[in-house]
Amino acid sequence: MDTVTHGLTGWLVARALPDDWKGGHTATATAVVALGSVLPDADNAASLLGSELYLRVHRGLSHSLLGISVSSLLMALLFARFGKWKDAKRLFLLALVGQVSHVVLDLLNAYGTQVLQPFSDARLSLDLLFVVDLVFTGIVVAGIAWSRGGRAGRARVAMASLTVYVGIAALLHGRAVDLVRDAAVRSGIRVVAASALPQLPLVSLPSMDRLGFATPAAASPAGEDLPGSRAPVEKRTVPFPAGPLSWNGFVDDGRTFLRAEVDPLAGTLEWKQRELRGADVPAVRAVRGMAAVETYLWFARFPVASVTSNQGRTEVAFYDMRFSGMPGRRPFLLRVIETPGAPPQARWGF
Repeated sequence: MDTVTHGLTGWLVARALPDDWKGGHTATATAVVALGSVLPDADNAASLLGSELYLRVHRGLSHSLLGISVSSLLMALLFARFGKWKDAKRLFLLALVGQVSHVVLDLLNAYGTQVLQPFSDARLSLDLLFVVDLVFTGIVVAGIAWSRGGRAGRARVAMASLTVYVGIAALLHGRAVDLVRDAAVRSGIRVVAASALPQLPLVSLPSMDRLGFATPAAASPAGEDLPGSRAPVEKRTVPFPAGPLSWNGFVDDGRTFLRAEVDPLAGTLEWKQRELRGADVPAVRAVRGMAAVETYLWFARFPVASVTSNQGRTEVAFYDMRFSGMPGRRPFLLRVIETPGAPPQARWGF
C-alpha cells in the first residue's frame, strides 16, 4: 500500500491496542507503532542507486520477518535509551506490531513482498487490493476520527471493518480467477495457471450533453438532418483507485500469456491481450545471463518482450503484462540494445 495509508493504519492500530500495552505512555506507544508502520519503506532510498538495485531491494530484507524483527529491536533500544519510557521489551513489541501491519498491507497487493529474505527471494502476494485504495484508506481515516478520546473499542470496530472489506476483496478475487479460467477452458485454451490481479478502476465521466453543454450535431453533407440527432459523444473515463471491482485476469497456457479485463460482479470478461512468454522469445534467450535481464525476469509476473531491428541494431524491450491496462505509459520497462561490435546495453525506464 502507499506510505500514507501505512502510517494511518499504524495510528489506528495503536488506538485499538489495550491500555495496558501502552504502560501509561500513550503518546510514545502511538509514535512507536506509527513509526514502525512506515519504517520498512525506508528501502525506497535504493532508487537513488539505480533501477535494477531498487527492484532487488524494495520490499526485500526490510519487509522480511527477520528484517522487521531486527529493526524493531533497534527502534526499541533507541527509544528506551533516549526516551522517558525504559521498557525495551514493550517498545519492541509495539514497533513489531507496527511493522507487521506494514508487511500485511503490502501482501494484499500484487507487487510482491520478500517476507522470507534472506533465506528466499520469493515474492509473495495475495493480489487482493490495488496499491492505492481510497475505500480502505477512508475506513482507516474514519476509524481514527471516530476513536478520538481514547475510544479503543471504536478503533477495533474500524479494524474489523477493514477485515470485512479485505474479505469481500478475497471473494471477488476468487470469482475473477474462476471466470478467467472457465472462459479459457471454454475457448479450448490450455490452462497451466490462472490468476487475477486488482486493476486500477476507471470511472466514466458524465457526458457533457447531460450537463447542458453539448453542441448539436452539424447537418450531414447529404443534407439529411435527423431531428434531434447529435454527434456521437466520446466516452471519457478517469482512474479512480477505490474498491476491488476491477480486475485483470491472466492465463498461462505454457507458451503465451493471455490477459482479460474481468468484472466479477457482472460475471463478464473481455479478452484484451495475448503475448508470447518473454523467456521463450529467441532474442531474449540471446541476452540471458545479463544481470539486468535476470533481475527483470525474476521481478516480472508476466514478462513479455518485443524485438525491433534496424541496420544491424537490435532492441529487446521488456515489460510486465501485470501493468497492462493502466492509463498512461507502462511502468517498469527494460530495454536491451545490441549493436555489432559492442556489448549489450541495458536501459531502465520507470
